Amino acid sequence: MGIEILIAGIIILLSLFSMRISKKFEIPLLIMFLLVGMLAGSEGIGKIYFDNAVITQNLGTIALMFIIFTGGLDTNKEDVKKALYPSGILATLGVLLTAALSGVAVYYLTNFTLKEALLFSAMVSSTDAAAVMSILGDMKLKKDVKTVIEIESGSNDPMAYALILFLLSFFKVGESTPILMGVFFLFKQLILGAIVGYIFGVIAIPLANYIKIVREEFLTIHLIAILFICFGLATILEGNGFLAVYFTGIMIGNKKFNYKLNSLRNMRLITWFMQIGMFVMLGLLVFPSQLLGYIFIGSLLAVIMIIVVRIVVVYSLLWPFKFNCKEKFFISWAGLKGAVPIIFTTMAATEGLSNAQEIFNLTFYIVVFSVLLQGMSLKYVGKRLNLFEDEKEDDRVIELEELEELALKKMILDKNSEYINKKIKELELPKGMLIVSIKRAENYITPKGDVTLLMGDTLLFSQN
Repeated sequence: MGIEILIAGIIILLSLFSMRISKKFEIPLLIMFLLVGMLAGSEGIGKIYFDNAVITQNLGTIALMFIIFTGGLDTNKEDVKKALYPSGILATLGVLLTAALSGVAVYYLTNFTLKEALLFSAMVSSTDAAAVMSILGDMKLKKDVKTVIEIESGSNDPMAYALILFLLSFFKVGESTPILMGVFFLFKQLILGAIVGYIFGVIAIPLANYIKIVREEFLTIHLIAILFICFGLATILEGNGFLAVYFTGIMIGNKKFNYKLNSLRNMRLITWFMQIGMFVMLGLLVFPSQLLGYIFIGSLLAVIMIIVVRIVVVYSLLWPFKFNCKEKFFISWAGLKGAVPIIFTTMAATEGLSNAQEIFNLTFYIVVFSVLLQGMSLKYVGKRLNLFEDEKEDDRVIELEELEELALKKMILDKNSEYINKKIKELELPKGMLIVSIKRAENYITPKGDVTLLMGDTLLFSQN
């Protein structure tokens, strides 16, 4: 067991080291993590043989749960409202059109059956917001464009997953599968997923308050428990678990609650760890020598799917909205593929499809092609199209919840507190300790010396 743990630690450290190379040469992190996995694999210097699609799918599903949930936590509700229609259409109808148009090309250019071609196209139909935003970094992309890209990419994975399950049902029972039943299944997935996600989004924080969670570590554990229960229940009810956790994440992330800032940071930390592990595992799963035979067909399909079809879909669906041609082109170009399509393709192997290995290899090649071509040119394209805004001073007001987590101590005055009915100037506070904020009900009181403290007040202390 010791050697396995040692190897795992070395791989994680190499993944972190690859960030330095990524930044220096502006190579997307996704490629670096995949490369670490490939180097550690059976055809690399590590000689680790790994070809278990079931383990990859299961661990990948858990990783995707965290990635999608944390994406929801970081999504501003007001941004969702503004970009709901354009991003929602791209995330739903856009996925369907992408899969359909790409499926035709795949059918005529490969030896796949029509069902396999459509399934393969559905697996490669979603885009990756994390890849886009990690590439852009701190560059201030125009708000409307950035919001559409983020919301679309964050919400189109559940739609692609529902479409994949719908198409896989045809392989299970053959040609007798009624189309209407499949369509009903697709809508049931989305509707039940949204309902379960909404319910858990409503009860998550009140439940934490009822349990009386008083440490940020326990609140993070609570959020993880909600994540697992929400996904599991939605899946058992035959709803879309990914959509459920995305909805829950959005609702929780837009509420005010104790330890919010650090809890969200903790979730991001876990999510990054999951992403590193997932990318490295996918790198282990691939056999680089097998990809050589897909250079021509993979490149051709990549150009058709990620450039031609993507541009057609985006321009067609965004024509009713107030986006100019430059903005539409950038939204098209920002449709990067990520680890999600590769995880989805493991379902072909677990379902026993005859062309499962070819589907996996082609998807892997297209993802790498997409990240290298679009990812490495994304900043350049954005600059050429003048879509980056000038840096401005941020006069953002810091919320009490954020101040709380920067302070040393928070105290809620109960009936036993020695501070009740005393003026601040009468308190014997330790040297260097100051009261920086007082919250009374929904109001904030400036902590002046003659302010009398009452039961129920929330005090925020700072230590100099």
